[in-house]
This record gives sequence, structure tokens and C-alpha cells, in this order.
Amino acid sequence: MWELTRSLLKLYLLGEIAFYGLYIVMTRNIFILYLVSVGMDIFRISTVILLSTLISTIASLIIYKYPRIFVIKINEKNLFFHALEKLIFIPMPYTQDLLVITLYYGLANISSIFASVYVNLIIYGSFGEGDIRDITAKRNIALNITNVLGYLITLLLMYSLPQSIKFQVLFTLGGLLGVLSTASILTIRIKNIDAMKMFEQISKPEQLFSSSSFFITLLTSANLLGLVWTPFLVNVLNSPDYIVVAVNFAGSIASIISSIFWVKTPFKKLRYSLGLASLTPILSMLTPYPLLHIGISAYGGFTFTGANFLGNFLFAKYKTWLGVLRVSILLTIIANISQLLATPFGLIFRDDYTVLFTASAIIRVLSVIVAYFTIVEVAVIPEEYARTYSQLLYSNTIVGYMIIVDTVRESIILGLKIVAIATVLLILYILYRFLFFLMGIS
Repeated sequence: MWELTRSLLKLYLLGEIAFYGLYIVMTRNIFILYLVSVGMDIFRISTVILLSTLISTIASLIIYKYPRIFVIKINEKNLFFHALEKLIFIPMPYTQDLLVITLYYGLANISSIFASVYVNLIIYGSFGEGDIRDITAKRNIALNITNVLGYLITLLLMYSLPQSIKFQVLFTLGGLLGVLSTASILTIRIKNIDAMKMFEQISKPEQLFSSSSFFITLLTSANLLGLVWTPFLVNVLNSPDYIVVAVNFAGSIASIISSIFWVKTPFKKLRYSLGLASLTPILSMLTPYPLLHIGISAYGGFTFTGANFLGNFLFAKYKTWLGVLRVSILLTIIANISQLLATPFGLIFRDDYTVLFTASAIIRVLSVIVAYFTIVEVAVIPEEYARTYSQLLYSNTIVGYMIIVDTVRESIILGLKIVAIATVLLILYILYRFLFFLMGIS
């Protein structure tokens, strides 16, 4: 199925994520900081992220609905988008126009869909569940090691470069290093697409729905926390740029350690990481000293890595009955939807940091509830009860969805009838007035 041996394939995948880690720190991880630096508030930051994420979410849903789009010229097309995602950040800091930045970021996100699905397809299509755990943990370690290196470089440049050029230098350097990530997987060629279990029918929809709901709420909480944390540090606590970078740096260090700690942990123990991770938004909100946020970030990085592993490992288990490609695409959709769901909070509540932190905490607790009571692998209740609650969650959501759809459809039909009647009456009125005018009747 693959041209490369399994060990060499893992090595190339580690190289891909290593250079990606440098790219991500110098571009995406400081993207919100860049927007803050050019004077954007949470409302405008949320607008940029919402519009660009909406574009990429629609694109990912289309790919999920019509997965054959993805497999046409699978290697050449997806390697192109893998490189484009990185290069698009190079011209971005040369403009402060909201619309242009939104278009750039939207294009980067669309390219990221193809790149992420392609890499996920390589991983989920070539390895079994045990090897997926292994390569996921090793990639996470490699990612965070290069994150640390990237943050050291970013801290140095942030501290030493003039404000006018620091983001231009960082985005350019990050984009070029990101292209080396693409170069690392150039020799990988996916073969025998038709022989892979890529388009399987969903045989356990309630189980998939519960796991997807858990993962979406977990990542939504994380994205919302990321959206509010940087502006809070800069605008409320008056933290300098290098403290903000140091906060992210601490999270990466903790994630390296936690990857080793959580990788061999069974599902029943991974659930503890999820419970512990729910404290991070509250701790961030209640801590008034910027330096203490470095410690909170380390705690959050350690616990969130385990919770994130839980989501990825669940989908590694589901690939046998969902299909390799659909699992790969679904993980990307979940990432996009979670970011899309987080941004309206910033648009609505803007600079109300207490509400935003609280919303992140509540959503995080919701993910814990969904996991603990509806996902069999991690449930704190007997398995038969978890299956029942999972089925109830799925069926009630479907019923609610159908009611909403029917209500909206009937409302639209009623509205159209009212508009049609009003239009007919208006036409009759104009006609009668015209006839009266011809007959000389005022």
C-alpha cells in the first residue's frame, strides 16, 4: 500500500511535524498577538477568525460529503496545499486591512484542510491502533520540542527587533521553515487507494456522535480560551510580548512531558486528564499576575495533552468501521467547527473577559459530562448505562434537529405565502388605481 517501510514512514512523519512546529509557533501561534499589535479588539479578531473559519468549514464539509474530491491526484494536489498553507503567511503582516487578512487566513485554513487530511490519511491508513498511538505521541513530542525551539527564537526576535518589522521577519521565517515540513513528506506516495477501507458505512452513529460531541466541545473550549487569553494578558494585565510568548512556551514544555506520561495510559485513566483540564480557564481568569500565567499554561498543557490524546485515540479505534478517509476528514471538520463555534463569543461579548473565561470553563465541563456519561471507553458509569445515554443523546438531538428544521421550513413557507398575498394585493391595488386613473376617477 505504501512505497516506504513503516519505520522510514514514521521518520518522515516526525520530520514533517518537527518543521511544522517551527512554522506554527512563528505564524499561527502569534497570529492573534499580531492582530492585537495592529490595534484589533476581540470583536475584530473574532470577525477575522469567524469568517476565515466559516470558509474552511464549508470546504471541509463538502469534502466529507464528496470524498472523491480529495482522492483525485491525491499526492500532487495535497502536497501543493501543504506548502501553500505555510507560504501564505509570508505576505500577511504587510497589510493591516481586515478583509485582506481574513482572505489570507481563510486561504491558509482551506489549504490546512487538505494538508491535515492528507497527513491523517497517511497515519490512519498505514498503521494499526497501537502504532497510531505510538506515532501520535512521538509526533506530539517532536512538535513540542520544535515548539520550544521556535519559542526561544520568537522570544529573541520579539525582544530584539523593532515593532515595525518583528512580525514580518517572524512570519517570513516561519513560512519558509514550514515549506521544509512539506519537503519532509515529498517521497511519500499513497498507493492503491481503492484497496483501502476509505468509504465505510457508519455502523455505530450514536457512538460516533457522542465522541464527536465530546471532542468538539473540548476543542471549542480550548479555542475560546486561546482567543481570550492573549488579549487578557496584553490589555488587562499589561503583559509585554515576551511574557505572552513565555506562556505558550511553558505549555509546550509541559506537553512534551505529558506526551510521554499519557501515551501508554488506557482510556479509563486518560479520563482523569480531561477532568483536570477543566480547571485551566478558571485559573486563567482568577490569576492577576502575568508571571503566574506561565505556571497555569504549564498545568493546562500537561492536562490538555491527555484530553486531546483521548479524542484522537478514540477515532483511531473507530477507523475500522467508519473508514480511513472519513476519519481523517472528520478530525479536520471537528477542528474547524470547534474554532467556528468559539468565535461568536468574542463577537457578542467582546471585552467582557469574565464572561468569555466562564464560557470556556462551562464548555469544558460540558465536554467532561459528555465523555463521562456517554462514551463507553471512558464512562464513570456502567457501560450499559453509557450506551443508553449515548443513544438518548443521539436520538433526542436528531428529533430536536428535525423539529427545528420543520419549524423553520413551515415558517419560511408561511412567510412566502404572506409575501405572495401581499404582492397580489399590491398588484391589484396598483391595477385598480391605474383603471380609476384611466376613467378619470380620483
